[in-house]
Amino acid sequence: MEAAAGWRCRPGGRLDMSHGFVRHIRRNQIARDAYERAVRQARGRARGRLTTTPPRPRRPDQQVYRPRRPGGPGGDASPGPPSPTDTRGPRLFCLEYEGDDGRVTAVIVHQGDSAEEVTRRVCARSPLEPALRRALCQRVQDELSKRRGTG
Repeated sequence: MEAAAGWRCRPGGRLDMSHGFVRHIRRNQIARDAYERAVRQARGRARGRLTTTPPRPRRPDQQVYRPRRPGGPGGDASPGPPSPTDTRGPRLFCLEYEGDDGRVTAVIVHQGDSAEEVTRRVCARSPLEPALRRALCQRVQDELSKRRGTG
């Protein structure tokens, strides 16, 4: 078998590697390995920074907003024993009474409240004369019957 023109063969039948093709492939592989190693190390450093302590100390005087939880204080559904407001039923209205001294007394009226009970709570906060007490009791009774649908 004759060697074709343009083909270079070395003695012993081995390939001529002087063209540099394999050298370029090898250089690309080494560069890729170095790049992957650098990326892996950068990821490792980024993960190492995740600690349980904050990156800077918190200032104790700084106010932090904490949203209310539905089951917490002031929420609608509170777990545990029912409070007196739960046993009296849903809220009907808020009664506000302004006394002669200008102080406003606010009492929440529930479905199960009686007019006498509401009047007693208002009088406990701001004392009323008996005539005013009877008038307030009648007014509360009218409002209760109107909102309950019995009047």
